[in-house]
Amino acid sequence: MTTATKKFDFETIIDRRTQRSTKWLEVAEFADSPLGPIIPLWIADMDFKSPPAVIGALQRAVEHGIFGYCEWPLDFFEVFCRWQATRHNWAIDPQWVLPCESVISSMELIIRAHSQPEDEVIIFSPGFGTFNRIINHTGRRIVDVPLVENECTYSLDIALLEGSITPRSRIIILCNPHNPLGKVWRKTELRQIAELCQRHNLLLLSDDVHQDLIIGEEPYTPIASLDPQYADFTITFTSPCKPFNLSGLPITQLVIKNDALRQTLSHELEELSVHKPNMLGMIACDAAYRHGGPWLDALLETLRANYTLLEEGLKKIPNLTLFRTEGSYLAWIDFRKSGLSHSELQNILIKKAGLLPNNGLKFGINGEGFMRLNFALPRSELVKVIERLSSCFSD
Repeated sequence: MTTATKKFDFETIIDRRTQRSTKWLEVAEFADSPLGPIIPLWIADMDFKSPPAVIGALQRAVEHGIFGYCEWPLDFFEVFCRWQATRHNWAIDPQWVLPCESVISSMELIIRAHSQPEDEVIIFSPGFGTFNRIINHTGRRIVDVPLVENECTYSLDIALLEGSITPRSRIIILCNPHNPLGKVWRKTELRQIAELCQRHNLLLLSDDVHQDLIIGEEPYTPIASLDPQYADFTITFTSPCKPFNLSGLPITQLVIKNDALRQTLSHELEELSVHKPNMLGMIACDAAYRHGGPWLDALLETLRANYTLLEEGLKKIPNLTLFRTEGSYLAWIDFRKSGLSHSELQNILIKKAGLLPNNGLKFGINGEGFMRLNFALPRSELVKVIERLSSCFSD
């Protein structure tokens, strides 16, 4: 542990059940397992407090006591662009930035505005299941392009992707880093995807909300940063919610170079009266990007140490395989060698091991036999998780 990490507390176990936490309410219906109370490892939020700078800014706002309509600080967009330039080598014009409430609601608006019912939206699987939900909700058709499983990772079959494009294809949704796999897309893969979009006149939606959570050696690259032409047909979704644990205060920044695309979405947000920021979310977001860098660096050290601990622990369990996580705090674990059916696997994890990760089938049919496990929790709790897995799945 470095001196920087010691400045911040990532070890205290915090009782979140008093705050109506979705993550912890999910386990309330289950009886304790023989190994102890159920540990929730599913939804993508962390069991760490947000940065002190963010908490302090929120405390000052609460003490002020008035929570009326508000506007973004005049220099916020410069602050955001400076963050992207410093952290990700991405030069953005502040005028390209469109703030909104959430990735999902804005993504649905974009799909509705730029396609018609029965048009096709292309996704990759295993992938974030909410993409399927919003595509179905809009009456568009899902075209699922499965990623190719390699040794403990996945890659893109570009020929399969191009063969999936039809005259009704309108949009490709990319997730970078990819949820649930933790895959950071390579520049060569990103260029291939962008060139297909350009050739077939497809809109590219890139969900990059895990961009600040790179824990592997592969650098994250925003696809829109690779070529100004790519940026013309790309909408990039960013948010402080994942890296700073602010998901209960939803705030999103969309980066849209194309004026027409940006104006269309801005108009849709205003028509629905969701163009004004949530006051506390705005304050938290502003504080995170202005002052949260040192805390984020310490968090990344903690996540890397946790991932190493998980990796070393699972190597000793012959029936489990940990796929490589390069970005995010989500591990993709292969239980297929256990010989258990998916329902048997879930039953053992909950009732015997006392663990509740995400069901791999929520990320597509090729998630059968897998579980997504959130390792953003105090080290002492992660040790318990590994011990329970070893107890239930070792020969």
